[in-house]
Amino acid sequence: MKRIYSLTALLFVSITSFSQLSVGPSIKNNTDHYIFAKETVLYVAEDIHLNKNIQPATEANIYLRNGAQLIQGKNQKSANTGNGLISVFQTGTSNAYDYDYWAAPVGNSVGKNGLFGITMLYAAKTETYSSPAANTGSLNGTSNPLSISNRWIYTFTGFDYLGWHYMGSATQIPAGYGFSMKGVDGTDLTLVDSQPNNQGNAQRYDFRGRPNSGLIEIQIDPDEIALVGNPYPSSLYLSLFLMENSGEGTLNTGCYGTINRKSTTTGIAYFWDSVENGSSHYLEDYIGGYGAFSPIDPCTSGIYEPPIFKSYGTKDRSTGEKGKDQDRRFLPIGQGFMVQGANGGVVEFKNSHRIFRNDKSTNGLKMAEKASSFEPTVIPKVKLEVIINDEYVRGLSLGFWPTATSEIDIGMDAMAYDRAHADIGWLQNEDLYVIDVRPFKETDEIPLAVIVEDHKATYNITLSGWDNFELNNIYILDSEKNTYHSIKYQSFEIVLEPGNYNGRFHLTFNQKMADIDLPIALVPEVEEKHTEFSIFQNNYLGELEIMSTDQASVRSVGIFDLQGKRIFFRSNFGNRRSVSINTQNFSNAVYIVKVTDSNNSVIRKKVMILNTRRHL
Repeated sequence: MKRIYSLTALLFVSITSFSQLSVGPSIKNNTDHYIFAKETVLYVAEDIHLNKNIQPATEANIYLRNGAQLIQGKNQKSANTGNGLISVFQTGTSNAYDYDYWAAPVGNSVGKNGLFGITMLYAAKTETYSSPAANTGSLNGTSNPLSISNRWIYTFTGFDYLGWHYMGSATQIPAGYGFSMKGVDGTDLTLVDSQPNNQGNAQRYDFRGRPNSGLIEIQIDPDEIALVGNPYPSSLYLSLFLMENSGEGTLNTGCYGTINRKSTTTGIAYFWDSVENGSSHYLEDYIGGYGAFSPIDPCTSGIYEPPIFKSYGTKDRSTGEKGKDQDRRFLPIGQGFMVQGANGGVVEFKNSHRIFRNDKSTNGLKMAEKASSFEPTVIPKVKLEVIINDEYVRGLSLGFWPTATSEIDIGMDAMAYDRAHADIGWLQNEDLYVIDVRPFKETDEIPLAVIVEDHKATYNITLSGWDNFELNNIYILDSEKNTYHSIKYQSFEIVLEPGNYNGRFHLTFNQKMADIDLPIALVPEVEEKHTEFSIFQNNYLGELEIMSTDQASVRSVGIFDLQGKRIFFRSNFGNRRSVSINTQNFSNAVYIVKVTDSNNSVIRKKVMILNTRRHL
C-alpha cells in the first residue's frame, strides 16, 4: 500500500529518499500537498504517483529548485502514473536566432512515459507558481511575456537534411527524442530564487509534466543519425550511456563494474554549437558545427573536441572561430545531442544512467559542479589547432589508452560530423577523424587526412596543449619531402593546391635522422680517433652507463632503434665525464648509442636493453 506524504512545508535536507511515493491534494480539506526540493537529490526506489493539485499557485506536486534533481531506482518495476506534475527549471543559451537542442524530462499522462510539446513549457513567476508560455507562428519568440516561436521545433532522424521533422506546437515528441528550439527576444528581469528569468540570451523555462523514468527506447538504423537527449529530471552519465549502447561483449571498469555492450551506435555523441548573437533566420547565414565527445572508458574524463565553425548555406562564410570547450561526461537536465547508428537496433536510456550533479549555474545547458563519487582518469593526450586560410579553426585530439588500437575503436575514435572545403583530421579508412585514440608508441608515425577541394589552401598547424604525459618533442613529417617540422614551440605552415593529400603528412614524436646522420647499425662498434668511452648497459639496474676514460666530458647522448629513429637525446650534462641514463621505460630491443664528447668526437655502440626487473 502506498504511503501518502503530505508536505506543505519546504524540505531542506541533503538527500530525501522514499521506496515509493504518492503525492496529491487532500480533497476533504481542499489542501494542496507538494514536495519542494532545493539543492538536493530526491531519491525514489520505485514508482511515483502524482495527482494534480487544486490551486494554481501550487499546481505541481514536486518542485525541483536550485540544482535539485529526482532519481529513481535502477530496478524500478512499475511506471510512474497520475495526472500530477513535476516542475523543473532549466535555462537556454541562445537568442531568438540561434538553436538549442533540448530533450524533455517530462511528458503528458498518456502511456508509460508520455509525449511532450512546447505547450508544456511555463514562465516562472514565483518559486511555485508559473504561467503557461504562449507559442507563436512568428519568426521570433519573446521573453516577457514568454512566447515561443513554434516555427523552429523539429526532431531529427535520418541521413541528411530531409531527416528534420517539423513538430510545431503539437504534443507529439516521445521521451528520449531531442528537439530543436530557438531562444527568444528581449529580457525578463522577474526574480525567482534570486535569479532573473532572462538577462539576455538565457531564457529560463519551467518544464511541467509527469516525470520520465525507467527504460526508454529509441529505434535507430545502421548509419542513421538521431537527435536524442537526456530524458530524465536528473543529470545523465553520458559516458556510461554511450559505452553501453556501442561496441561488443563486456567492458570491465574500475569505477562501475562490468558493462554489457551492444553495437547499436558508434559510441560518439555530437553537440551543436554556433556563433553567439546570431541575427538571421536564413540558412545561408547559419555558422556553426557539431563537436564530438568520445567517452573512451566511463572511469575517464573522456575527450571532447569542439566543432569547426562553417556556413551551412551555399555561400562560403566564416568567422575564424571554433566552438566552446566543455566537459561532456555528465549531461544536465534537458540537454540534446546526436548519435549515429552502427549495427542499428534499440538505443536504451536507463535509470542506471542517472546521476546527481548539482547544477547551480545560471548558464543553463552548460556543465555544473563536480559531484561524482570518484575522480576520473585524465586521458593522456595532445591537442592540435589548425588554422585554415585564416577562416576556420580545426581542433584535433590525439588520446592514448592501453586498450585502444591504431585502427577505429568504437566509443573512442570520433569522425568529423562536418567538413569544410579545405579540412584536416586524423586519417582512418580514408575518412577524417577529429579524435584518434591509440596506445602510445614513441616511434609511431600517425597519418593525417588533408583535403583541398576548390582552390589552394593554407594550413597553419600548432600544438595547442598536452595532458598527463611527458612530451619531449613533436613533429609534422612531410613524407613526400622527407622533412620534419617541430611544432612544440612554433607552428608549421604549408600551402597546398586542390587535391587529396591523405597520408602525406604524419604526426611523430621522434625525428628520423637523414642518411648522413644515421648511426651505423650494421657495425657493432665504430669509434673515431681520440675518443675513449666505456658504454655499458646495466640491465639489472635498468641504466645505461657511460664513462670517459680520458679528460673529455660527455657533450650529448643519442639512442636510436635499428631503423635509425631517435628514441632519446640529451645534451645538458654540464662537463660530466660519467653519466647514467634510466632505460626502465624502454622496450626490450637492440639499440644504437651515439655519444659525442666535448671535443666533438663520436662513438657509436650497440647495446641490448632487457628490462627483466619489470617481471620480478
